[in-house]
Amino acid sequence: MQEETLDKTIPSQAVGRRAIIIANPASGGYLFHASVIDEAVAYLQASGWDITLRLTEREGDAQRLAREAVEDHLDVVIAAGGDGTINEVIQALAGSETALGVLPIGTVNVWAREVGIPLHGRDACDVLLHGQTRRIDLGQVNGRYFLLMAGIGLDGEVTHAVERKPVKRLGALGYLLIGTILGLGYPAFRVFMQIDGRVVKANAIQVVIGNTQLYGGTIKYTWQAKGDDGLLDICIVRRHSAFGRIAIALDLLLHRKDRNGWTRYERCRVMKFRTKRTVAMQLDGDPAGHITPGFPPTTFTVAPLALKVIIPNMIAEDLFSRQEDNNGRLCL
Repeated sequence: MQEETLDKTIPSQAVGRRAIIIANPASGGYLFHASVIDEAVAYLQASGWDITLRLTEREGDAQRLAREAVEDHLDVVIAAGGDGTINEVIQALAGSETALGVLPIGTVNVWAREVGIPLHGRDACDVLLHGQTRRIDLGQVNGRYFLLMAGIGLDGEVTHAVERKPVKRLGALGYLLIGTILGLGYPAFRVFMQIDGRVVKANAIQVVIGNTQLYGGTIKYTWQAKGDDGLLDICIVRRHSAFGRIAIALDLLLHRKDRNGWTRYERCRVMKFRTKRTVAMQLDGDPAGHITPGFPPTTFTVAPLALKVIIPNMIAEDLFSRQEDNNGRLCL
């Protein structure tokens, strides 16, 4: 009786989809959730999908497998992991007709939390079966795409520090611990930005370039961002004393809207970025090198509507600016 009900509720466009699930067997998420992934494969197969599980063996395999899926004209690539896995997969999916699906088994799962994809495996599969498919923007820097955000300064330094320490095994708690230790004493840096041709200078402790709103699973630096407006949002966190930084943290945690005292907020299509000293950078929560004086400016651009995604039908109204049908076509 249950199988008959499932068959009746699956939309026609979901039946017969060709897809792969990409997972890293060496990751902590896979070790704890291998049975969830196996159940997801079985559930989607029983629902009419032609789907296989592909496991990575070395760095770069997720991107390679996703690229092969695009070349084979598969309908969906499902990233089983966290935001780092998603970031690797979208490098191959950008600009293609193959959609990104997510089975969130990572540490924080910011993208899943942003759009409301459930963290339970069966419920996440139901989004794949019944959800909407739409196009969203991607950010790009140094030839690499990002779905969520780029962070320069304090959060870049935290990401690099966590990557080098055993505290990474603590997950979100590890990031919070290192962030607290570094945050109170992190020195400000001088930034020079050319934002769509306008010159902006500031003394900052952190700059977040967001394609979406949510950061770290609970707070929002780029709280006005929309994932399909053809723009990147920029939040410049100005230099403050240790006491002022505690006040900033409280504003973020409590989602206070009045942030004029410590931020400058901009939007752009193209932003060129320079600093007076070397600062760390992260993309979608993973270390992404450093911005170093003496080199050409680091250029951030937006790739409008470059990625197809499968997300729940019910999403927050302020996440997107466009109204689309279930096939990703703009509704006029």
